[in-house]
Amino acid sequence: MARADSSASETAAPMPLKKPDLLDQLATRSGLKKRDAKLALDATLALIGEALARGDDLLLPPLGRVRVVKAKDLGAGAQLLTLKLRSGKDASQSGKTGLATAVEDV
Repeated sequence: MARADSSASETAAPMPLKKPDLLDQLATRSGLKKRDAKLALDATLALIGEALARGDDLLLPPLGRVRVVKAKDLGAGAQLLTLKLRSGKDASQSGKTGLATAVEDV
C-alpha cells in the first residue's frame, strides 16, 4: 500500500503509514531480512515510546526534533501526548538515507 502523494486531491485524506508498510520499506532500504528488520523496528519504536513517555526531547535527523508539549495520564499506564515536530531537511534532497554504508562507523 503506497502513501498518498501530497499533490493528490486535497479532499482525500492521506493514508497513514502503518507498521507493516514501514517494516516492508525498512527491509527493502536496509537490505535486512524481514525478520531482522522487524526486531530492529520493534526495538526502535519501543525506545522512542519510552523516551516520549518520560518527556524527553528527541533529535532524530533527518526526521527532525520531537518534543512533548503536553502530557495527560489516562490511567492504567496509558498517556495522551501532544507532540511538536520540527522537521529537518528532507533526506532525499541531501542524498542521505539515514543508513550507514559498509565503510562508515556504526
